[in-house]
Amino acid sequence: MLDNDVRIVSDDYNNSLLVYATPYEYQKIERILTKLDVVATQVLIEASIVEVTLTDDLQYGLEWAFDNNLGGGDSGRGLLDLGGNLKPQSGFSYTITNSAGAAKAVLNALAEDSLINVISTPSVLVLDNHTASINVGDQQPIQSQSTVTNGGNVQNSITYRPTGVQLTVTPSVNDGGLVTLDIEQTVSDVGAVDAATGQRSFLERAVSSRIAIRSGESVVLGGLIRDNETEGQSGVPVLKDIPLVGALFSTTSVSSTRTELLIFITPRVMESDQDLRDLNLEMRSRMRGLTDFDDLPVNFDPASGD
Repeated sequence: MLDNDVRIVSDDYNNSLLVYATPYEYQKIERILTKLDVVATQVLIEASIVEVTLTDDLQYGLEWAFDNNLGGGDSGRGLLDLGGNLKPQSGFSYTITNSAGAAKAVLNALAEDSLINVISTPSVLVLDNHTASINVGDQQPIQSQSTVTNGGNVQNSITYRPTGVQLTVTPSVNDGGLVTLDIEQTVSDVGAVDAATGQRSFLERAVSSRIAIRSGESVVLGGLIRDNETEGQSGVPVLKDIPLVGALFSTTSVSSTRTELLIFITPRVMESDQDLRDLNLEMRSRMRGLTDFDDLPVNFDPASGD
């Protein structure tokens, strides 16, 4: 309890308190303020969105390769023994968490064969128990309505729908440094044109999951496989465009590829001003040059003991 003579006035402009009290009462107030005036815990969410071309041994997807320890023979890919946990999901059909560098090593091996396309590597800093949103994609125009004016002219109203990858991540940090991530991810893409409406259809997959990992460790969301088919035509200029006989001077080729989308999420807990200063220096260092695949947030904290 404090004496009635104690007065505390807030100075909002300077973000401070003016305390009028005896030295003894002031010490009591100072101890209380020291406990209350702490830096709010923040979490840096680092994400890497990677597209892998599935060929040869990877035609059934990366999960098949992980599960069957691909590379155990003489193929030269002896880096796939993750020792992690495979948890079935819908949409993204599996989740991998581990504290070795195996997932990173696998993708580095694939990058040597030009099978990796790094779509985006966003980072966002968010307060503990608050939600961070990451959107990577395009805005697709769609016709929302059509009206006919008195003069008979048709006016179309256009709206835009986001496509690509939308991530929302809510971190929750406990006293032991374990980070619980509530993850909601949606992947949408433009589909074929609907014959009835003449509008593009949209393909969408969404899943929610909760995962607990250590600060600095990574979770890999994978299993979203897409088949792409491309048709091309080549031939003798002018002659290939002649009706009826043009086909004799042209060649039509159809190529198909399978790709799998992987999303790496790495939370890093920022508990002090020094952590934030170190982060600022790290970000400045990254800006000095282009980062390669080794700099993707698939690094793990060696202090975790794994």
